[in-house]
Amino acid sequence: MVSVETLDNGLRVVTDEMPHMRSGSVTVWIGAGARYEDPETNGISHFIEHMLFKGTQKRDSNLKISEGIEGVGGMINGFTNKETTCFLVKVPSERFGLGLDVLADMVLHSLFDPAALEMERGVVIEEIRMVRDRPDTWVHVLLEEMMWPDQPLGRSVAGTEEVIRSLSREKVLDYFQSLYQPANMVMSVAGKVTAREVGDAAAGHFAAQSGKKRRDFAPARFTTKGPLAKVEKRDTKQANLVLGFPGYERLHPRRYALEILNAVLGWGMSSRLFQEIRVKRSLAYSVGSQYSAHLDAGILRVYAGVDPARGSDTVAVILQQLVRLRDERIGDDELRKAKDFYKGSLALRLEDTLNLALRNGEHMVLTGKIVPVEEVLAKVEAVTPDDIAEVASDLFKKENMRLAAVGPFEKEDEMAAALDASML
Repeated sequence: MVSVETLDNGLRVVTDEMPHMRSGSVTVWIGAGARYEDPETNGISHFIEHMLFKGTQKRDSNLKISEGIEGVGGMINGFTNKETTCFLVKVPSERFGLGLDVLADMVLHSLFDPAALEMERGVVIEEIRMVRDRPDTWVHVLLEEMMWPDQPLGRSVAGTEEVIRSLSREKVLDYFQSLYQPANMVMSVAGKVTAREVGDAAAGHFAAQSGKKRRDFAPARFTTKGPLAKVEKRDTKQANLVLGFPGYERLHPRRYALEILNAVLGWGMSSRLFQEIRVKRSLAYSVGSQYSAHLDAGILRVYAGVDPARGSDTVAVILQQLVRLRDERIGDDELRKAKDFYKGSLALRLEDTLNLALRNGEHMVLTGKIVPVEEVLAKVEAVTPDDIAEVASDLFKKENMRLAAVGPFEKEDEMAAALDASML
């Protein structure tokens, strides 16, 4: 049973009672991410996420924070993405109060010690270099820059070395105080807990904090000036490719038709891309597709790791599969399989208290409401072959195509030629 309570200062507290479980998961979400940053602060949200693990007034080191949770067999982590920052713990249910106390302490009472900040600056820079040195990760950064050029949504979550080196403690604190406030936060708990326990504990930690107006972000803009290809030449044994198209935003009525299209296209070993590109043609080991929805934009991407000499061939096969989805109605059996795959995957994920707490918290911090699982399943079940064909026709257009590639390509224009030759 899910309940939502809003404190007077605007903090939303979500509790999903699961009395049959042995664990309790606590997540704290903040509406802070890369799209709230400008070029001079790109990466600051991610930097702050790191800093909250460095020490608080009560727990003055990373060790004291981590061992408080790990000492009872639990786990603690955090992550930052384009639109949110999240901190999470999973503990035995009888210790959920400890988990909530640790996260609240981090969010409300972190020290931002100057010496620790300088040390963590180096850690974040090494993370940026790690992403840059991994072509299979970096190619996605390049694609997002192409999708939303010169916009926050198109910038790397980790930022750049230059920006991270330039961030002063004062600038970090100013950004932190502008977004880490109750009206821009959600606490989401799931497990063997009660809504009353969670509400009382949350109020005990957060009620004294003042509320402020939530901060807005600049809308995303996609310009149909394609097809566009960007190749970064590197001396690697394998080439990494990712082809992107604009997708639907989070609450778009066609979202679930696109989810099922993605399942048919490239989600799993029985998908069309896996079977055609890996099993039948041996063009790639890693191949698949992914749909990501943001508040006012989305992206569908197809990725593959291939022999550089067969890069353009792989792109051509990918595009052929997109044309099939546009021009040929999917059969009833394949549609049934895709729906069951999506629904079953969702059901299995939500058996875990942490995944449930994460789902509820993400929904609430981004849209202010939680879409019931039953509603999602009904919308998935309602998808028809015509819906999928209409989505393919709407999105798979030559002018929408963006292709990023990293590898030892002899001719930098061969990827652009592969796009131009498409029947889209």
